[in-house]
Amino acid sequence: MLELVAPISGWATPLEEVPDAAFSQKMVGDGIAIDPTSSELRAPCDGVVVSMHDAHHACIVRCDEGVEVLLHIGIDTVGLRGEGFSPLIRAGNAVKKGDPLIAFDIELLASKARGLFTLMIVVNGDEYAIANRVHSREVAVGDPLLALTSVGSPSQWKVAGETAERTAILRVAHGLHARPAARLADHAKQHPVAVRIGSRGRSANGKSVAALMALGARSGDTLAISVQGRHAARVAEDLASFVAALADQSESLSQTHAVVSEVAKVADALPPLPPNQEVLLRGAAAVAGLAQGCAVRTVRQAVEIAKDGIGVGAERRALNDAIAGVRRDLEAAIDAALPNGLEAGILSVHLSLLDDPEIADAASQAIGCGRSAAWAWAAAVERYAAVLGALDDPSLAERAADFRDIENRVIRFLSAGGGAGPRARLPANAILVADELRPSDLIESASARPIAVCTARGGPTSHGAILAASMGIPTVVALGETALRVPEGAPLIVDGDRGQVIVFPAEATRRAAVDERFRRVARREAHRAARHREGRTRDGVRVEVLANLGRPGDAAEAVANGAEGCGLLRTEFLFLHRTEAPSADEQAAQYQEIATTLEGRPFVARTLDVGGDKPLAYLRMPAEENPALGLRGIRFALRHPELLRAQLGALLRVETKTPIRILLPMVTSVTEVRAVRVLIEAERRALGEERPALVGAMIELPIAAVSTDILASEVDFFSLGTNDLTQYASAADRANPEVAPFLDGLHPGVLRLIAQAIGGARAWHRPLAVCGGMASDPRTSALLIGLGVTELSAAPVVIPDLKGFIATLTVADCVEVAQQSLALESAEEVRALLHRTWPVI
Repeated sequence: MLELVAPISGWATPLEEVPDAAFSQKMVGDGIAIDPTSSELRAPCDGVVVSMHDAHHACIVRCDEGVEVLLHIGIDTVGLRGEGFSPLIRAGNAVKKGDPLIAFDIELLASKARGLFTLMIVVNGDEYAIANRVHSREVAVGDPLLALTSVGSPSQWKVAGETAERTAILRVAHGLHARPAARLADHAKQHPVAVRIGSRGRSANGKSVAALMALGARSGDTLAISVQGRHAARVAEDLASFVAALADQSESLSQTHAVVSEVAKVADALPPLPPNQEVLLRGAAAVAGLAQGCAVRTVRQAVEIAKDGIGVGAERRALNDAIAGVRRDLEAAIDAALPNGLEAGILSVHLSLLDDPEIADAASQAIGCGRSAAWAWAAAVERYAAVLGALDDPSLAERAADFRDIENRVIRFLSAGGGAGPRARLPANAILVADELRPSDLIESASARPIAVCTARGGPTSHGAILAASMGIPTVVALGETALRVPEGAPLIVDGDRGQVIVFPAEATRRAAVDERFRRVARREAHRAARHREGRTRDGVRVEVLANLGRPGDAAEAVANGAEGCGLLRTEFLFLHRTEAPSADEQAAQYQEIATTLEGRPFVARTLDVGGDKPLAYLRMPAEENPALGLRGIRFALRHPELLRAQLGALLRVETKTPIRILLPMVTSVTEVRAVRVLIEAERRALGEERPALVGAMIELPIAAVSTDILASEVDFFSLGTNDLTQYASAADRANPEVAPFLDGLHPGVLRLIAQAIGGARAWHRPLAVCGGMASDPRTSALLIGLGVTELSAAPVVIPDLKGFIATLTVADCVEVAQQSLALESAEEVRALLHRTWPVI
């Protein structure tokens, strides 16, 4: 067994947590990542340096036993072109375990790179398997990290005598480095033939990542492709086409100035801010965190489309093909959605809206009048969105925005001549600057996420901001029109804790931000190290910290982050994006998978929360003028008891060490709770189930918040959703940028509703958890603790920091701040009080 030691000091992390698909999906190979605290890369074994990349950010060491190990410093650091790196060895040098390989400027990388993760990856994994690995803890240089076992020589394809050769020009900006080499090798492996790639007088196995990287091929080089085996000519042609189309997915900001269609040049309507003059923008803090990078504008520009068509039949076929193509794209995106479940839910809504009959009829009529497919589609969508926007209920703005996302997708498909068109990748170190943040801005860039987001409009509880929070992306919203004057490529500092963005920061400001980032990294590492401890305040008061889940895969992430249970499972993932309702057996299997992963920790499952603007394709649902105020939540479920009974029966079958907790959404009265209890008892009898089930009510409506003392007679627990409670109390939709200034969970009126809800629950000794966005923010969680909350359910990614911050609090301080907050006049005053009391989190 071969042992590889840590090449650098830091926090050892599974590859799956690396924000780069080439590594997280193990396209390059299997291994480990380290979030570094030292600045010198050292050899993990005795061996020879096979290659050193021209950008000096990566090298390959072949151990004496034959293992080939890729060492890669940072994420997308190839774009730095060697800046900040000092190679201490050359290709061909023999090294001993612990010998220095590359020195680097960790502060420079922290300010310019998309991430600092340093990767150690076994690239000839066909020959060696990882038997044991150390992760999720701090390691020092030289600590044992990976244990490998030999699995023998890789099987070779038996090839016939047929051979073929082709050439192709490499167009990857930074040459054949790890990511494009992995993509090329992966593509070559799909063919049962022998493949050799030649460049610069050298030849390499086309199925070996390490061998391809060692070629040192640069942009503009001609690659000679040799294939031996069956259908060699066809395979060689395929590989040549693949190389010709191979593009780097992480071009530097200097070379990639826009993301196609959605990310474009600075709007001409507003003059750009003058360069090299520091400007401070103040907005609303949406997602905590500090980031430095360069602005990438997301200005949505109209696509030039012809008004007149080329024929009714041709235009209708084109539109039908485009809609079908977008549907396929959405279905594929849902399948590949990130595991927190929010993306899949949002995309499922888009999928259902894509086939809206009113839009289709309006577009078809316009085509019948001689209009082009693109013009007809855009006109129909805009007309429908305008009708929705003109209604008095602002909550319908979210659906209008969703339709505009669908409009963009279809028009982009049509404009590309039968395809969605290429979507350029976000450059490294990108900070999105937008008028408002739509969920699709993040979903479609998820494989190359921005490091931060700032917007001119929007609120901190918009769907886009909630999605950013689930991804851990620092976000500041409502910066005002000045944000639209930020030039493309301008250096920015985004402080999601203070709600500030600094444009063209001075050197002293930049250095201070780097220092602050390192302090925050140190705190984060300390919090992560202690993430499995019980949630308690400094004076010993128990505060349970649970996780919000959106699908089974979230449970493992939550447990790994220290979650003490599931405080909210959104069960909609089982019901959306399908043509028929899930069976009770299918549901039970999915719920059981989550319960098993939780290993006896509390499990709260919310019953189906659809209706209104979240339709189900397999149910006939009436059109509603105000769907947010219509048949949704528990009202919808009781109107469809067959669905509800199947779900209740599935939940009652789940084997858990603690009673299953069934949470009812949008509750307004004890009558609704009693009706559900009747169904639960009927299902228990039918199943012969003797175990008790706890029933809870979501507090999302003001009428419920002031009635918890009444509801408590029928429920066992409460869960308060701050996002919906805030928008219903404020009559302001959280996705409507026009009313964002009126939407703030820290408004003293909202806080008084929360306080009254807690008081009513406490009078009956009923636990009340908070599962909305306020539970995921450390400072507002302190305020909630002061109001009497002892259970918080947050996004899994924030749990280590949330528990770490709670451990610094005393209940007395929290109570004092909470009482002061209730007496203030505005959310701004409350926010200022929280920042004065806890300036550091």
